[in-house]
Amino acid sequence: MNQDELKKEIFDKKVRSLYIFNSDDYFLKRTYIERLSKSIGLSVQKYTYMSFREFSQELSRLCCIDLFGQKTIKHIRLNFELDQLIDIKNSENIIILDPIKCSDQLKSDSIVNFRRLKPQEIKAYLKNKLEHIDLNLIEKISSSSFYSNATALYLLVEKLSLSVKFDEIDFLEKELSNFEAVDAIIDNNFELFSTFLEKYNDHPLVLISTLSTIFFNAFLELYNVTDLSKTYYKKIVSALGKKRLENLISILYDLDKLYKSTNIVNLLPLKLKIFYWMVQE
Repeated sequence: MNQDELKKEIFDKKVRSLYIFNSDDYFLKRTYIERLSKSIGLSVQKYTYMSFREFSQELSRLCCIDLFGQKTIKHIRLNFELDQLIDIKNSENIIILDPIKCSDQLKSDSIVNFRRLKPQEIKAYLKNKLEHIDLNLIEKISSSSFYSNATALYLLVEKLSLSVKFDEIDFLEKELSNFEAVDAIIDNNFELFSTFLEKYNDHPLVLISTLSTIFFNAFLELYNVTDLSKTYYKKIVSALGKKRLENLISILYDLDKLYKSTNIVNLLPLKLKIFYWMVQE
């Protein structure tokens, strides 16, 4: 199934009991979950599992309606590659599996493969979100293959919306007295990164927001969307490359939303996510 077929099912309100989202585009997946929720009038409950075994042990509970008889959409984040399927056709809830990725060997009509945004979709989104954006900048952004990723485009719009002139914004970078944490990340030095976290354990959101801003500015440098001449960003791009930088900014985006929406008061989730990112190829 592709993204447009999913869109039609949501519009027709003929939804299935299982969808498997095969994409690393966080914002696009979130958008379709919100559309599904609005279309059929069900709330969304979120779950996260670190292994297939852990997930399969909880599956029967996830499929059943709760004690109050409330049917829901279960958005289930799987922090592993999904390489096998479990039959959950008889679920009383709508199950959305959201793995890190689906194995190339996995075949199912429940798998939703999301496409990249088209240039005209990027332009429409920019014009809708940024009323006074320069037309030349719109052309530049929409012609960049990087911004055909909805998460990257969303992060860019969030940043540009903070400046009337759409200039570079260092509103959070000043919170860091130095760049020890960034250096530790790009050097893959988890021990040093863990040591640095102790300095910010009382202000986790400040650190996460700062890291997000720094690495996102590096993305802007990579694609020359704005004039960012700082050599530090060039160092980040050179050290990490496009793919690892894209994965990192997605992780930081997830964490930023997590810390803003919950009462987490420590940096353990950040520590675990960065460790996992460092050990990935």
